[in-house]
Amino acid sequence: MTSFGNEEEELPELDILWKIVSPLELETWRASGTFTLESNLDKTDGFFHCSNSHRIEKTAELYFQTVSDHKMVKIETKRLTRGNSRSVVFCADAPSEEEIKNSGDVIFIHYLLVEGKACCAHLYANFEKHPLETEDCVAEVFDMPWDEANGKHAFPGLK
Repeated sequence: MTSFGNEEEELPELDILWKIVSPLELETWRASGTFTLESNLDKTDGFFHCSNSHRIEKTAELYFQTVSDHKMVKIETKRLTRGNSRSVVFCADAPSEEEIKNSGDVIFIHYLLVEGKACCAHLYANFEKHPLETEDCVAEVFDMPWDEANGKHAFPGLK
């Protein structure tokens, strides 16, 4: 089941989310089989920081400029439902700690519109009681090479 909150509200494109990760994060997920909060920012904030397809290039420009070894992880939100056994709730407001704690095996995707259709997306869940399996989260992984000549990353996964 996927919930969209207020049906009158126009949602940004959220079928695909992107997460920029270090090689160590990716290796940790693959080795453990669990999609865990690994970056310092994600651990501090308690959720995964992601972007939609309209925002990933700007996110890379702002926070990962000149980093050449990071990867783009493609997250298909329909896969997060684990064959409809888990709910995914899209919300314009961040869920409270109480909502997350009492939600059971629910994933909240809090979206923040930035520029029209571009958005940042924060993925929340009760990670301790209901860990996310890497295979449910990571659909594909793409290189995000730094193009020195153009002063920006290339995004082969977006093509």
